[in-house]
Amino acid sequence: MSLETLTDKIIDLELEEVLVEVKKLIANQVEPLEILAACRAGMEGVGKRFESGEYYVADLMLAGNIFQEVMQILNPVLNEGDNVQAKSTGKVLIATVRDDIHDIGKNLVKSMLAANGFEVIDLGVNVDPVVICQEIKRHNPDILALSCLLTSTLEGIEDTIAEVTKQGLREKVKIIVGGAPVTAKLAADFGADAYGADAYAAVPQCQALLEGKSRD
Repeated sequence: MSLETLTDKIIDLELEEVLVEVKKLIANQVEPLEILAACRAGMEGVGKRFESGEYYVADLMLAGNIFQEVMQILNPVLNEGDNVQAKSTGKVLIATVRDDIHDIGKNLVKSMLAANGFEVIDLGVNVDPVVICQEIKRHNPDILALSCLLTSTLEGIEDTIAEVTKQGLREKVKIIVGGAPVTAKLAADFGADAYGADAYAAVPQCQALLEGKSRD
């Protein structure tokens, strides 16, 4: 029973064993933030295997599910007593755009960002540009992440960025876009700051967007 074992089991995508290890570590009064750090190290290992071609999108999805289940166990412990959650890397507002109800890609990006220390606020699917702008004003995120799966809903990304600009919010938030029909060229044409080719790529892109950006 060790933090290194937990990291290795996450990398190997052993869901049941991971949950057992987390519970054992908590029972043995290991610092929750140390457990969280070990989990994030495991997710980094999964990302490296994906990058090398050893893992596929389905494996990233499984890793995301594992991390979410771990956090269901860890959150109550992190929030009790003197435990304080690790400082957020940055705040990301994420949504699937208007007329698109697909959430697999969005959820995967959400899990990968959370595993890397981002605070992620998920607005769900089929979100109207005006609603997204309202949520930007409400949450003051560092980054807005927009997703779509269908070519027919690409317009939703363009319209959302246009609405963000129209409402005078464009200078307040960085925008990253992604999804099956999205390309780097389209992202640039739409006025986005970054393009995530996949969920794993979205993490370093968001990290790069934060560099040099200070929030009020």
